Amino acid sequence: MKLAHFSDVHVTHFPLSGKPALKRLAAVASYTLAGRGRHFAGSDQRIGKLLEDVDAQGVDHALCTGDLTGVSTEAEFERVAELFGPRLQQPARYTVIPGNHDRYVKGAQGLFERHFAALSEGGQFPFVKHLGPQVSVVAIDVARPTNLVDSSGLCGEKQRAALEGLLTDRSLKGRFVILALHYGLLRSEGQRDSRPHGLRDDLELMALIDRDDVTLDLVLHGHMHRPYVVKTKRRTIINAGSATDLHVRQGCGYHVYEIEPASGRVKIERRAWSAGPARYEAVDSPLNRELSTRWE
Repeated sequence: MKLAHFSDVHVTHFPLSGKPALKRLAAVASYTLAGRGRHFAGSDQRIGKLLEDVDAQGVDHALCTGDLTGVSTEAEFERVAELFGPRLQQPARYTVIPGNHDRYVKGAQGLFERHFAALSEGGQFPFVKHLGPQVSVVAIDVARPTNLVDSSGLCGEKQRAALEGLLTDRSLKGRFVILALHYGLLRSEGQRDSRPHGLRDDLELMALIDRDDVTLDLVLHGHMHRPYVVKTKRRTIINAGSATDLHVRQGCGYHVYEIEPASGRVKIERRAWSAGPARYEAVDSPLNRELSTRWE
């Protein structure tokens, strides 16, 4: 099976629309005065080219692990939905989950669901989607609105209990199971993320996924814009990084995975943005590798 995985596309539209919020105003300052806006200049073009390239790879499914927007305004959601176009009504081909920038402020409640419910099983988390006869994705929503100096996420006891029920259900036995979330459980060097930036209940979630009665092969996420591969005690984690952030050192891009469900092997291909021809291309990257997801 071939699976495309992209994240953190951040369509960014100012001036702001929607309810005023201090956090959004601070973001405007960061984007205009501190230079963050240069990271995502022309992101609309790259998102359009990204989706075209994903379709051109002949993948069986495509997964987006959040941060469709910059500050979760109605205008941004409308624009990224416009770029997705007919794909919004193709849940068999696309799955999209929200990131923290899609839950940026309380006033953004319901905007993600309004535009992307069809690609997230109605926005009811956690959910299981069978991508083929042997591969399934289990998705959780760990994003939430936070204050000005906090961008942390939270899975929460209720969702973790529901996730435990899904991952220990006998119906997933014998399948290749992917857990999709926005936040990373570990940084690239293997350490926990910082409290203001990471998942608040990361230890509890890692303890759950590392259990021997859990059916799980691979964890996919975004949030950190530089891509990497890391492992917990038992599980392989892949961060696709940002597909559109021009300041990513290795080049912004996404992954295509070739999955062999029976053996648990995954081959990674990195595809990155090339400004000259204005397209995404396969690149020579240390991320290009074949790995086993099976714990021994």
